[in-house]
Amino acid sequence: MLNTQRKDIHLSLSPDQYDDLTSALETHRDGLQQFVKESALGFGLETSYWSHRVAEVQGLLEAVHRLAAGESPDAVKHDLQKLSPESHEHPPS
Repeated sequence: MLNTQRKDIHLSLSPDQYDDLTSALETHRDGLQQFVKESALGFGLETSYWSHRVAEVQGLLEAVHRLAAGESPDAVKHDLQKLSPESHEHPPS
């Protein structure tokens, strides 16, 4: 596995920017979910890869919601690190 450095991002968003960010994450998650469906039909990468990506984006979306609600950044970061391995390797096709 590659050792990739994580990025800590501290944002101050207007309500519209927050809505844009969460909408973009939801759209991205939904697009990855479509890849899950297509991979189940034999197209592209393995279903497990796309399912994991969906879970990662969902975790990121939940982290954004938690941070916006005032939860501790350290607690949110800790939970996110449990969801995301240090790197992503594409499964063999």
